[in-house]
Amino acid sequence: MKISLYTISLSGGYYRGPAVPLMDILPLAQQWGYDGVELEAKRPHGSPLDLNGDLRERLRDRAGELGLAWSCVAAYNDFSSPIEEHRENELLMLREQIRLAVDLGAPIVRVMAAWSGVTRRDGAITYDVARYNIDHRFPGTLALERWVYARECLAEGARMAADAGVTLALQNHKPLTNSWRDVLTMLEEIGSPALQVCLDAPLFDQHTEAAYREALSATGARMVHSHYGGRFERRPDGQVAPIRTFSAGETDNALFMRLAHDLAGFSGHNGYELCSPVLIGHRFAGQAEALLQCQLAAEYMRAIIAAISA
Repeated sequence: MKISLYTISLSGGYYRGPAVPLMDILPLAQQWGYDGVELEAKRPHGSPLDLNGDLRERLRDRAGELGLAWSCVAAYNDFSSPIEEHRENELLMLREQIRLAVDLGAPIVRVMAAWSGVTRRDGAITYDVARYNIDHRFPGTLALERWVYARECLAEGARMAADAGVTLALQNHKPLTNSWRDVLTMLEEIGSPALQVCLDAPLFDQHTEAAYREALSATGARMVHSHYGGRFERRPDGQVAPIRTFSAGETDNALFMRLAHDLAGFSGHNGYELCSPVLIGHRFAGQAEALLQCQLAAEYMRAIIAAISA
C-alpha cells in the first residue's frame, strides 16, 4: 500500500491563506514521505482549462524526478441532472480529465455520481449551499430518474476511460451513491472493467469491524483507490495520532487499512485529503497549520502501513 497527498488539502479553501502552487506541492510531498500526488481536477490546481500540454509534460517529468507517482486525477461530477445539456457538459469535462490523466501518467480518475459542488464565502469553501441545492433544485425529478441519468453517463465515461487505458474509480460519496452497496450496484448494472471502486472509510455510516469486513469482502479487488482525512497531533511520546472529536463513530484507519489489505488485497494509493474547514476556536487557521497537517498525516499513515507490512 502507498500514500498520496491530495492537492485539495493545500488549495486555500479550508484555511486562511493562499493555495500552494502545484509545482511546489511536489517536493513537499516527497519531503514528507508520500509516494505520490493526487490531483484535484479543478481550480486552483488541476483544471484542464488551465493545464496546457507543456505544463502537463513538466508536471509529469518533475514528479518522475522526485520519485513520485501521479496516483489519481480526482474529478467532481454531477451526472444526476434531468437537463441533458448539463449531463453532456459533465461528460465533456470527464473526457478532458481522462485526457489529463493520460498526459500525467495517472492510471485512475476518481469519479462521483452526483457531486453537490461547493461555494465560497470570504474565500473559504462551504458545502452548505450546494448540498441543499442538489436535493432541491429539480423538485420534479424522481430518485430513480437521477440514478438512471448517472448510470448512463458513467457507462459512457467508462467507455472513454477504456479507450484511453485509464480506470474510473467510483467513490462511495453521497448523494445517489450513498453507501458502498450503492456503488457496487452501479458497477454491476454497468458491467465495465474500466469502472471500479474508490472506497473511503470516513464516508461509512458505521465504523465497526463488522461493517468494514462486510464492505471490503464484498468489494474485493474492485477497490483500486481510497482516501483518509482528519487532523492530527504529535503526542508526548512522539507518536502521531488523530485529534479526536466529540462526534460518534470515529474512523478507525488502522483497522480499515489492515482489513483492506487482508480481505480486498488492496495495494493501491490511500490519498490524504484535508477537505473540511481547519478551525481553531471557530476561527480559520492559516496555511502553516494545513502544511503541518499534511506532514503529520503522512507520518501517521506510514506507521499504519509499516505495522501491516510487519
